[in-house]
This record gives sequence, structure tokens and C-alpha cells, in this order.
Amino acid sequence: MSGPRGAGNGRDATCARTKRTARRPPARRLLGLLIGLLVPLALPAAAAAIDEFPLPPGSHPGGISEGPPGDGGIWFTEEGTSRIKRMTTTGVVTHDFQIPIANPSPVPPTDPTFVPPLDQITVGPDGALWFTEPGDDQIGRITTAGFTEFNLDAGDRPEGITAGPDGALWFTKTGINQIGRFGGGIFTEWNLPVGSGPSDITVGPDGALWFTEALSGHIGRILASGQITSHVPVTAFSGPSGITTGPDGALWFTESNANAIGKITTSGVVSEYPGTAAGPSAIAVGRDGALWFTESEAHTIGRITSGGLITNHFPTPTLGSEPSDVTAGPDGALWFTERASSKIGRIETAPVFNPPPPPPPVQIAKPKKKKRCKVPKVKGLSLKKAKKKLKKAKCKYRIRGKGFVVSTKPKAGKRTIKRVQVKAKPKKPRRARGSAAVSAAVRR
Repeated sequence: MSGPRGAGNGRDATCARTKRTARRPPARRLLGLLIGLLVPLALPAAAAAIDEFPLPPGSHPGGISEGPPGDGGIWFTEEGTSRIKRMTTTGVVTHDFQIPIANPSPVPPTDPTFVPPLDQITVGPDGALWFTEPGDDQIGRITTAGFTEFNLDAGDRPEGITAGPDGALWFTKTGINQIGRFGGGIFTEWNLPVGSGPSDITVGPDGALWFTEALSGHIGRILASGQITSHVPVTAFSGPSGITTGPDGALWFTESNANAIGKITTSGVVSEYPGTAAGPSAIAVGRDGALWFTESEAHTIGRITSGGLITNHFPTPTLGSEPSDVTAGPDGALWFTERASSKIGRIETAPVFNPPPPPPPVQIAKPKKKKRCKVPKVKGLSLKKAKKKLKKAKCKYRIRGKGFVVSTKPKAGKRTIKRVQVKAKPKKPRRARGSAAVSAAVRR
């Protein structure tokens, strides 16, 4: 799960997803809307399917996350009502929790100075969901059975949150430029340079925690031991926001103010890809192996390949929806919040593959067994009579010689599937007895 959040010090530091939008001049906002309307004209014919599920007016959903293993639902925060809800993949809300607000913001969610009571939500190492409360300087834990809140210091304003590799919760403290950790009931924090404005945080493929610094324009890295190892600069004033681990083993992040997507390897090499629609904010991996991101000001969902090619900008069905956070759902699709339109969106990132039914088994004809013939007794017979007897016995045969049969192979009475070899010879003529007596007399 990756969430887009503005960051900074003082009152401006509270500006979350829509705060950047609200601070931009009207002409810039109009340009973003026009991009959202015109960009579909350049799309390929096959566009991703987007579904929307309405919430009560004024809900203003913010952070969103897939539920823990076995939950099968989608959990999200509502900045406008300070509620946390669970929705099924069919769009039915099954659980609804009202989170008490100790310090309600004096301005509505549409105001640039609005401090959201709730922000991001993620699955924790304990299987519960954990969320940040920038307005009340708290983090919370919630399950279907209820929730618990844990107090931070005043002015901390936690925003991004993720489960760390060490079994603890790690989060950004936008208000005081710190990275926080909560584990074993103990809070620990590490200072960042003044003016960093830490925003989102995630676990990298190297086991370290990586975070965006929206104000200073850096990507930071901190080990689970608490050692901050690097602050890698990106384009100045680009406003890096959402961050996630990509399918290529690098960290991918949005640059909201530069309308670009960035990538940083675990060795610190940065690549930047301009060309998104206005206000890219959150980013997540789709099941097609590409990176998908919300474009809050253009009201579209963008797609970039792991090779850095921005391929699509899909408009949401509701104009002016302001897609905000995004997460991979248990159904394989991506789910996102629409902060301005108070809806939850779902986008198919790959065609649903229904494998064709297997072909019927091929019936292999069994070879016919050759019938064995029983060799008849034909020795001494003329070939004419021998042939008749062999045919009657359904024996194939081969004859050598002429006259009368003197032998067969196999012999008579044997069974065979082979040709019967028939050997024939002419019969010697018999001598008359008288002639033999005369001959004998002459010899005397």
C-alpha cells in the first residue's frame, strides 16, 4: 500500500493529498481537468475497466489498504467523517467505526489548511490494521472487533505508516521531520534534516525502510536499527510523495509537483520519467507487472511499465473525483479512494483470464490384434488344393516352387500371424513294373 501525502512544517505541513491541488492557481487546476478530459483520446481502444462504489456525501476517503490475510476485504479511512470502514470486493460496507476526534480541524476538508483527522492505513505485523491520525497526533490499531489509539507528542502529525521487517510499526512524522517506530509498546524516533517533510514510507527489497521527503525533494533510507543511511536528491521541488517496491526490485515513487514518476535502486541510482497527467500521488504494483498511480488533479489513473514507459491515463467515471490513495486488493484488481467525489474505485489492471475448457481427451484407437491362423495340413497336396485350405484357415501364405507341397513353415497345427511359407516340388513320375523286369533280364 502506498499513499500520497503532502508534507512540511507548521500549518502548511498538514496539507495532505488535496492540499497541493488547492494551493495551485486556478489556471493550473483547470489545466489538470482538461488533461483528464483529453488524455483518453490518445488511449488504445482496450481500456481498463473502472468501477465506483459511492459513500455518504462528505466522506472524503483518504488512505486505503487490503485487509490482513484471510480477511478478503478493503479497509479505508474517511477524512471528512473520521471513520474507518471495511468494504467487500463487491462494494458492500460490512464494518463502520467512528474514531473520536480530540482536535477537530476548524476548516472543512476542501480548505487548503485542513488537517485530516485520519490519514493512512496498513496491515501491521500482528495481523491488525494500523492507521495514522495527523489531527490528533496519534496512531491507532483496529480489527473487526474494535480499535485502540496511542498518543504521540503534540505537533508530530503522523502520516505514512508501514509494517517494518523487525515486527514494529514505522511511520513518518511530518510535523517535526522525524521517522517514528512503535514496537513493544515503546515509541522511538529519529530526526531528519529541518524542512524534509517526510511523507510516505515502505519496506524496500533490501530490508531497509525507504521514505519520501516531499519538501526537500529527497528519498531517504533508514535501517531497522535506526541508522539513517542516505538522503538521495531528486529533481528540486518535485514533491516526491507515494512510494512502493516495484517488480524490478527498485523503489518507485511519484513526483506530484513535477508530474513525473521516479525510480531509485537500492544502491541509490535515481531515474525520473516525466509525462504523467497532473498531480501523480499514490503508486502500487498491478498484477500485470506494471506500476499504477493515481493522478489526483487530472482525475485519472496512470500506468507505467517497469521499463519507464508511461502507457495509459484512464479517466475515472466521475469527473473531478480526485483519486488519492491506491492499493492492491484481494481480488487482484487495484482499489483507490476518490477523495472529492466520496467514492471507492476499482480498476482491473489486467484482463481477467478465464482459461478455455480443456479439449476432450483424444481417443487413441487401439491397434487391432492380428488374428492367428492355425496352419492346416497341406503336405502332399497340389498347390491348388493347398491354397483353398490356407484361405479357409485365413492364413496368409507365400509359395515357393511348383507342383505339390512338400513342407510348410510353421508346421501343420501351429498358430501364427505371419505368412505361412509353403514349399512345393513337382512329383517324380512312377516307372512301370514290366519295364523294370525287362531291364533286369537284360542285365543278366
